[in-house]
Amino acid sequence: MEVDLVLRSGIFEKAPRLEKFFLYICRLHFEGRADEIKEYSIALEALGRSEDFDPKKDSIVRVEAHRLRKRLEEYYRAAGSNDAVHIVIPNGQYRPQFVLHNRVSDTDGLAPTGIVAVSEPAIREPIQPAIGSTADGHARSPAWSGSWRWLILLAVLISASALAYTWRIASGKTVPLPALENEKWSGPSSEPVAEEFRMLTGYHGPEFTDRQGHAWSADAYFTGGTSKPIGTEHFIQGQPDPHLLRTQRSGQFQYDIPLRQGSHEVHLYFAETEYGQGNPLGGGEASRIFHVSVNGTPTLAMFDPLASAGAPNRLHQRVLKDVVPAADGKLHIRFDPVTAPAFLNAIEIVRSLPGRIHPVRIVTQNSPVTDSEGRFWAADEFFCGGVQAFRHNIVINPREKALYQGERYGNFSYRIPLAAGEYRVTLHFAETWFGTPESKQPAMDSRIFDVFANGISLLRNYQIVEDAEGPNRSVEKVFEKLSPNAQGELILEFVPVKNYAEINAIEVVETN
Repeated sequence: MEVDLVLRSGIFEKAPRLEKFFLYICRLHFEGRADEIKEYSIALEALGRSEDFDPKKDSIVRVEAHRLRKRLEEYYRAAGSNDAVHIVIPNGQYRPQFVLHNRVSDTDGLAPTGIVAVSEPAIREPIQPAIGSTADGHARSPAWSGSWRWLILLAVLISASALAYTWRIASGKTVPLPALENEKWSGPSSEPVAEEFRMLTGYHGPEFTDRQGHAWSADAYFTGGTSKPIGTEHFIQGQPDPHLLRTQRSGQFQYDIPLRQGSHEVHLYFAETEYGQGNPLGGGEASRIFHVSVNGTPTLAMFDPLASAGAPNRLHQRVLKDVVPAADGKLHIRFDPVTAPAFLNAIEIVRSLPGRIHPVRIVTQNSPVTDSEGRFWAADEFFCGGVQAFRHNIVINPREKALYQGERYGNFSYRIPLAAGEYRVTLHFAETWFGTPESKQPAMDSRIFDVFANGISLLRNYQIVEDAEGPNRSVEKVFEKLSPNAQGELILEFVPVKNYAEINAIEVVETN
């Protein structure tokens, strides 16, 4: 968390080499590879020097280390003076030290919450005299030093949390965990939000426009919880824009969003970046469980975002339809912890027809497409695996040629979030590689693959060129009465039989 605070502070603006240096040494520290932080490795892996780097002739690492120390010292003298943890690079060394900053909260006499958040086991303090003596050799009382006091407090908190965790699992009840902070939004809350409303929870910067062209506002309408950044080292799989989810609201909290009268669909965005293999807190399924209620009605009971997504660091959306404002004209969404603080990354609210959600249309391209009927096709999203490619070939027969300029190929899947219901799925294919002069391979029998929807076979040993009667010709395969799984997802799997599977566009329309 402290690394992310430093990065967001702007101290490395116009100093990309210092930022790479800083990230490199911190990454090795957290990976337990601090012994590998050497002048030579920094020069090669962080500063771009070649393998013939000679530290006797080139002082680049020492110079940059001096500059980095100065930047950090300036930060902690000003904007970072109240940070719970300070990052120190001692003179003559390159290994970072994460030092607990001994200050007492003005409100409760406890250490700042950031201390508890540090999970790195090897927290190093500056060298201090042995217990029983002071720096000048005089005897002193064996009273706890500030750093030891907080380390022991941390151990007690961990033990208490373990006991509480066991009780909560056994009882199945919601036991509100103490929120790290208790933030409350102070802006106006009576004017209804726009018919398309998107908000990044925990984010307090300027409006962000994603690659779909959607504008996301800063966090608002909240009571409780705390704003938390997501470390820049996390790649969140399946999100519609690689820079979208960088924050979360965490703890026990509620949103009270003023809505216009009528039916809405609500999208809740979750990405578990703290628990799970490779994440700071480790663990796996059941590490974080919480409840979500909408307008007082339980909606997601004992919700486990990691289990629902199937993996950590993967976007999971829950889509709710037919959501209307409560009697006071607001949408109330409450998040109650069970085994760990609840969290949310983003909220999307869109006016919709009763009983229906908006169609999902995706093209396997970097930018969205608007077809001849004015329908919006989103840039490639919700995918897991595969490679995106752009083809210059002209597909000769489709009504919508723009849908076939890109493709995703390989062994891949799409995890499409949907509300409960029945859907028509249309898969758009065109063979734009095999059978063309560029590939120098025949069209027939070169690409064969299977397609499954939530484990149900849709296509077996499928050949696009056979179905379309040649390369560079489009074909649409339509499947009716498909439904999302218990996690609210329609998982489309494209499995190679010979060479790679391929898809150009996907359309999902609710029919019931």
